[in-house]
Amino acid sequence: MGKVYLKTRYDSGMKMFIPHSYNIANAMYGFRGLGAEIIPYQKIDEIYDNVKREDIVLDYIDQCKSIFLKFGIVPDVPDYPDILRPFLGRNIWKDTIDSISSNEEKWSAGYFVKPIRGKAFVGKIISSISDLVGCGNCYENYEVLVSEPLNICAEWRCFITYDRIVDVRPYGVLLDPKRKSYMYHYDEKVLEAMLESFNKWEERPAACSMDICVTKDNKTLLVELNDAYSLGCYGLAGIYYAKLISARWSQLMCVKDEYRF
Repeated sequence: MGKVYLKTRYDSGMKMFIPHSYNIANAMYGFRGLGAEIIPYQKIDEIYDNVKREDIVLDYIDQCKSIFLKFGIVPDVPDYPDILRPFLGRNIWKDTIDSISSNEEKWSAGYFVKPIRGKAFVGKIISSISDLVGCGNCYENYEVLVSEPLNICAEWRCFITYDRIVDVRPYGVLLDPKRKSYMYHYDEKVLEAMLESFNKWEERPAACSMDICVTKDNKTLLVELNDAYSLGCYGLAGIYYAKLISARWSQLMCVKDEYRF
């Protein structure tokens, strides 16, 4: 059975090493409950040469990507797979950040803009020139996805592991505490239809999140998909979180998932 490498940091208040984030801590407790051998580290360079295909690394997106690249793997889960486009409820297209920043008609339109390449910057609504601050740099013209904005009232993260939704956790309230998201609920029939379509997708990941929302006109829509190899847990129970991570790492590394039980 492979090892689980745990990113840690030194906490000066407690005078001890602790998991580097809440998400990493939650995954640690889950893997510990599953009987995994857990090895702490501080910097990815410390473990890079030792990581084998059957191992799992609990770290942030860029660090995990460096481990995958070591084995010639480039994870790729599209935000909006074609099979789920009927559930988007809005038009989405590709552009570049330079094209948007140089065209007032575009940067004043109130479109939602997010980078195609990982987390180059945090996606956000662009409705004025000041909103472009932090979106890229003068040396690289990022490709971006542009979408018509949604009037979102509540959001949830649906965790999918081996074609099943294992939990649905609210997260919009964390982004905007003033939003009364508790007053809204998604349409479970629409969510079931999304899952049914997802399960017909031949290239689907073994584990991911399917983020959904309810809009002001009471429509349940797909926000985006997110890969599971390094994913915020939003309160998902540790055991389920660890199994979610293991399912995706095993699929990407082309090894048996030792925690599929």
